[in-house]
Amino acid sequence: MKHTFISSKINLRFWTIFVMAIATIFACSKEKDTPIESEKTVVKINLGGTNFGSDVVKKGTTQSSGSGSDHLIIPLTDKFDIVVTLRPENDQLFNGAVVGRRGGQMAATPVLTPLPIGTNYSIAAYSNAGAYVTHQNYTYSSGQIPELTLTPGDYQFIVVASGSNTLPTINFNQPLSDINFDVQNADMDFMYFKQAMTVQAGQTNELNVILKHLFTQVILTLNTEAIGEVGSIGQATITPNYSAINVSLSDGNLSYPSTSTSGSKNFTFANSTGEIVVSNPVFIFPNNTTTGSIAIANLQIGDITKPLTLNNLTLLDGVKYRLEFVLQAAGINIGDETWSGGNLVYDPADNRYGFTASDNDYGNYWFPGYTLPKLLDGTNQGADGTINGAAGDPCALVAPAGTWRLPTEAEVSQLIDLTGPNGAENPHNINAYDPARHVDTFNASGSETNLGMFFGFQGNPGANRHDYLFCVFAGAYHNENTPGPTIGHEGNYLLSGTSGGYRELHMTGVAGDVGYGISIGQADLNSAYQIRCVKQ
Repeated sequence: MKHTFISSKINLRFWTIFVMAIATIFACSKEKDTPIESEKTVVKINLGGTNFGSDVVKKGTTQSSGSGSDHLIIPLTDKFDIVVTLRPENDQLFNGAVVGRRGGQMAATPVLTPLPIGTNYSIAAYSNAGAYVTHQNYTYSSGQIPELTLTPGDYQFIVVASGSNTLPTINFNQPLSDINFDVQNADMDFMYFKQAMTVQAGQTNELNVILKHLFTQVILTLNTEAIGEVGSIGQATITPNYSAINVSLSDGNLSYPSTSTSGSKNFTFANSTGEIVVSNPVFIFPNNTTTGSIAIANLQIGDITKPLTLNNLTLLDGVKYRLEFVLQAAGINIGDETWSGGNLVYDPADNRYGFTASDNDYGNYWFPGYTLPKLLDGTNQGADGTINGAAGDPCALVAPAGTWRLPTEAEVSQLIDLTGPNGAENPHNINAYDPARHVDTFNASGSETNLGMFFGFQGNPGANRHDYLFCVFAGAYHNENTPGPTIGHEGNYLLSGTSGGYRELHMTGVAGDVGYGISIGQADLNSAYQIRCVKQ
C-alpha cells in the first residue's frame, strides 16, 4: 500500500509539471504569435518654430547673379537717388550672413521664428500608403508638447498651422492623396510640415516640427536718413495678387484654380512719417511671376513730392520678401571730386556692393587690395584671400560696375588743401584762420549719431548736414579680432597710393574740435579700414 501511494504521488507530480510546461510553451507561443503592432505607443510633437525655407534660388530666375534679388537705382533729384532692392528674406538664406550698422559681415546664424502663442494648428497621421489614421486640433501655448497615441509602424505626419489663427477647412478623414483645398484671398499665414517616421514600441518617439510658411509675404521699408523725414506716403500697392490658391496636403504644393483672377494688394503702414517707414506685412498669391510691380502714389520728403513705380519684379510663391527703398546722395561734390554719400558696404545676402544709407553710419571694414570685407566673427584677424575675396578695388563693384573707385592719396591731399585755412572751398563762415573742417556728432546733439569730421564748413552744418561730406569715426581693426580703441574715436580710411601702394587717411578729435587732426600715412596690409569711394 505504501509503495502504491508513493507511486501515485510521483505520477501526480509528473503530470502537474508536464501540464505546467505545456501551458508555459503555449503561452510563449501565443505571445510570439501576437503582433507587436497591437500595442500602443506615444509620439511627442516638438514644435521647433517656423521659417520660409531656404530654396529661393532653386525656384526661379533672378535679376542678379545667383542672389534671388531685384536691384535698381532710380534717380530722384539731381542730388539724390533711390536704391531699390527686393530681397528674399528666407531665414537660412538671408540670415546666413548679415551686414550690421556698425560691424560688417557676421557669421552664419540660421534663425527660426517661434510659433506665436494662440496659433491654431492641426496634427494628422496617415499610414505609409496614405490611409487616414487620426488627427487632432490644438491651440498653441508656451512649452506645449502635444502627443499622439499610435500603433507602432510607418506613418506620414502632417502639421498645418495658421498665423492668422483661422485654419482653412480641411477634411482630414480621407486618403492623403485626395486632400486638396482652396484658400480664398491672401490674408492667411498658412504653414505646413510633412515627415515620414517609423513609430517604434518601447521607446520615446519624438517628431521635431519646423513649419514652413507657404504663402508669399512682403514688407516694404523706406529709409530716408540721407535727406530727412518722410512727410507723407501715398497708397502703396503690389501686383499681382491672385484671388485664390489651391493647396495639396500630401506635399504642400500650390496651384492656381482657373477661376483665380489677378489683382493688386494695398500696403498699410504702422508709421507713415519719420526717417525709416516700415509697412505691415502683406500676404499675396503671386503665381511665380517675373513681371510683378510695386507703386507708391506719392512720396513726400521735404520739398520733394514724387510717385514711384518699380516693375518687372520676381515674386515667387512661398517666399518672404523685404522691399527696401533707400535714399542716398547721388554724390557730394567737394575737393574737385564727387564722393559717395556713405561708406562702402557689402551685402552677402544678394552679393551686392553699395553705400550706407547715411554718411553717419559705419560701413564694412576692408583689407587693402581685397574685394570682400573682414569677417567680424573672430575667424578673420588678418587678410586672407580665401575669406576676403579676389584682389581688386571693391568700390568698382558698386552697381553700375566701374562707376566708383578708391580715392587716391593725391585726391585726399587736395581735399585737405582746399578745405584748409586758405583753401578755395573754405567759406570762412566762423573764423578767417581756421580750416573748413569740424569734428562733431552728426546731428550735434549726439543722440543716435556718431562722431566724425565735416568737410567744407566751419562748425556743424545743422539742418544742412546732408549737403556736406562727413567722414564718420568708425576706426579700424589693426590686425585684431576684437574692436580696437580707435572705433568710435578716430577715422581710418583706405586710399590708393600714387605709386600703386595703399595709404591711410587718419582723422581724430573730440566733439567741437576744429579739424586740424588729419593726416595721411602708410596703410597696414593686415589692418581693415573704412572706405569712402569717389566717382570715376
